[in-house]
Amino acid sequence: MPLEKRYPTINLRSKNEIAKRITDNKLPFKESIKLLNRVINNHSELWHDVISFSEPSKGKYVRSAKNTPLGKLLSLFDKKILRPHDKLIPKFIFGGVSGGSHVQASYHLLGICKKRTKLGLDITKFFEHNSEQRVFYFFHKKCNCSVQASKILSKLCCVPLGAKGSNNSKTLARGFATSTRLAVWCNLDLFLRIYWEAKKTLKYKDVKIAVFIDDIGISASRVDKRTMEDLSLKIRDILENYDKNQCLPLNNKKTEVKSYLDGEIEHLGLILGNKKLSFGRKTRKKLSDLKKDLDNKQIKGKQRKSLYTAKKSYYSYKKYIKNPIDDKK
Repeated sequence: MPLEKRYPTINLRSKNEIAKRITDNKLPFKESIKLLNRVINNHSELWHDVISFSEPSKGKYVRSAKNTPLGKLLSLFDKKILRPHDKLIPKFIFGGVSGGSHVQASYHLLGICKKRTKLGLDITKFFEHNSEQRVFYFFHKKCNCSVQASKILSKLCCVPLGAKGSNNSKTLARGFATSTRLAVWCNLDLFLRIYWEAKKTLKYKDVKIAVFIDDIGISASRVDKRTMEDLSLKIRDILENYDKNQCLPLNNKKTEVKSYLDGEIEHLGLILGNKKLSFGRKTRKKLSDLKKDLDNKQIKGKQRKSLYTAKKSYYSYKKYIKNPIDDKK
């Protein structure tokens, strides 16, 4: 695929052009440039760590800029600068694109032919492995933005590694509105390389590839587990060595090869059945516990009402996964 068709032509040359791009009827240019300047001058004060969702022991910190000028600006970046180019993202990528979801990713892996084997891979600290320099390179070299505009965009979308207050190098902020799309775009070449390798290795095997943020799923029909294990090694080599400027290590504990002969095949919390999806083990357990609570006559009032609401949401979800509508454009 030619580079000019693979990547978006964002073509921003200056701070004023960035402000113009996010301007609309609700946010005139004077207000947008004012917002941009305020965020540039106070960036470090406009976000915080969400400790309840972070995993410090794993080096994962969720950030939030909600209800701040930075949060507003990032949402505008995502809506006005990144989202319009979703149509360029390949169909096998479901995370970070309009209409893509974990259900769509899992449904895609069902394929057409039966007797499937699935390879599941998980990229370790996906967001944290995308440096500010990587984001700058994407805007400048891939999207034809100037050095000035690329520096502004990459700086505002990234924060230092570790807990807030550290002086570590900057990477994509886990939790910012722009991060998922940027993570996809910054690693598009690697994902395409994986797609081509899987298609070549599993030729004529009804191979399906689904990338959902940091999860990679590959399924094929009538393939032995050894072939999938060999493919896993090839993909590892691509992620860690193909691009000398970008190493994406895999989580060995989450690398899994499973055949239909082994029993239920689960991906992203859903069971891959014969041309249909069903609840995964954790969801079935939660629903079972919920039903037990509803059988308990001692639970009354608001608590019982909340249980019925939760039960209703489970059944709505069940209906959706049985007949997922592909909204991905």
